[in-house]
Amino acid sequence: MRRKTVGICLVLFMLTPVLHAQEENSSKPVFHSLGQVALVNGNHTVSGALQVVNGFSLGNWYAGIGAGIDFYRYRSIPLFLDVRRSFNIKKGNQLFIYTDGGYNVPWVTRNEPLFSIWSWPTTTDYTYNGGIYLDAGLGYALQVKGGHAFLLSTGFSHKYFTERRTTFFGRTTESERAEIQNLSYSLNRLMIKLGWQF
Repeated sequence: MRRKTVGICLVLFMLTPVLHAQEENSSKPVFHSLGQVALVNGNHTVSGALQVVNGFSLGNWYAGIGAGIDFYRYRSIPLFLDVRRSFNIKKGNQLFIYTDGGYNVPWVTRNEPLFSIWSWPTTTDYTYNGGIYLDAGLGYALQVKGGHAFLLSTGFSHKYFTERRTTFFGRTTESERAEIQNLSYSLNRLMIKLGWQF
């Protein structure tokens, strides 16, 4: 319950700047898509991720809805709201800060042996439940012709999900007994992203 409350507060916090931006800038919203590839580094391994974000910019603010594939340790699909604030520098290039918040959907496949030399033949069922997804950092946008931009950013990312592992022992349904394990994964990572905005 606490994690859900934190997630809701984060989404409301991210929406507040967008609403203020509408008051500060009367220009029309402009649609942009962002495609990003990321190098993900944490305590367990170095991996990769892909992300796509679609949304609208208004003045120096951008808000969009994103999805991706995160391969770090256990494959998952993050679904998130992306909010960015840009700061203009010379030649039209921009520095920006960003924050993402949403839900992480596990996409894990497992293959386990059906026989153990220490017991009767066994089968194992795995059930996964998603959890919070967060990402925040800063970056640089190099503007090119046609309103496109090359993006380089780095930030801190967190993904969470749970696993319920049920192992059945025995030859028949009547003689089966089950062992249940409940596991949770709270993974903190550093992400370096290369992207293209169009």
